[in-house]
Amino acid sequence: MRNLVVILATLFVLPIPATCLSSQFFITLGPEVRYVNGHSTYHISFDSPWASGGHGESELEFPLHNFMAGIHVMAGTRHETGGTQTGGHFSLSLLGVVDKDAGIMKDSDWIENDAAFGETPHEGRDLYTESDARLRGAIFDIKYAYYFKCDQSWTLGPMLGFRYHRFKYDIYGYRGIYWTTPVYGEGKVLEYDVISKIPYIGLTGEELVGHQFRFVWSFGYSDWTEVTDRDDHILRYKLSEGECEGEAYLINVGLDWNFLPQWILSVGAEYVDIDTTGRQHQRFYAGSSAGTTYNVDDRISSSLLSGMVRVLYEF
Repeated sequence: MRNLVVILATLFVLPIPATCLSSQFFITLGPEVRYVNGHSTYHISFDSPWASGGHGESELEFPLHNFMAGIHVMAGTRHETGGTQTGGHFSLSLLGVVDKDAGIMKDSDWIENDAAFGETPHEGRDLYTESDARLRGAIFDIKYAYYFKCDQSWTLGPMLGFRYHRFKYDIYGYRGIYWTTPVYGEGKVLEYDVISKIPYIGLTGEELVGHQFRFVWSFGYSDWTEVTDRDDHILRYKLSEGECEGEAYLINVGLDWNFLPQWILSVGAEYVDIDTTGRQHQRFYAGSSAGTTYNVDDRISSSLLSGMVRVLYEF
């Protein structure tokens, strides 16, 4: 164990300022459970001939109302046992979906020329259905921070990280209305796979509250976020693939409790907002429109709010 500590300290911890020579290296490891509430949505817009409907827009909102579980690892230096962190700090989280029932997927469409489909013209949404969503997915987050402030009560420093989301949906059935006509269907109707890659920078800090508690927070921003998705509309034999770029915000707050000398109970909340734009390529791979392709404007967004609990053991 001593050799492992030396290796990790060499790899991940920057030289400690002279004012922090009393700092000591630590590693914490343990399980993490969180409940995530949010969505991943794509919104496309396109222009067709007036006789085919004119301008149109479509939005698919995929739910995320799931428990996730995995592992959390931290390594760094601390002013003293149970004190605030100083110098370099490395953390890693890897989470997977536990509950596969994700909630209700919502599909909305707006058509400019309703008369092209034999419907009475009106304002607002024209087609709307809901379906049941099943989910597989993972979140990976790796972060390095350096705390410049060396004090018994609080620290502050910059951070650099990379975040990865992947959510794969199986969508079953549909029920709703097309203009004024109720519609209903069963079976698998759609498969959706969305991947987000988020390199980010930001600030993080800690404040010691008494002798056993630490308030922790971080704010991250990315202007280099990339999101790709793949939507297989099984009923229509249509495959849509999007590539978008944009920005993301990541906000974390938490409270750590050293309830035993080497044990930490950590609770917290996280908010992640992703907003990207780009293009979507559509291709009909079977049926009467087989071989037909389109390129349309695409916007992929996501908003995730989660609460988490970790039980960590310190080496």
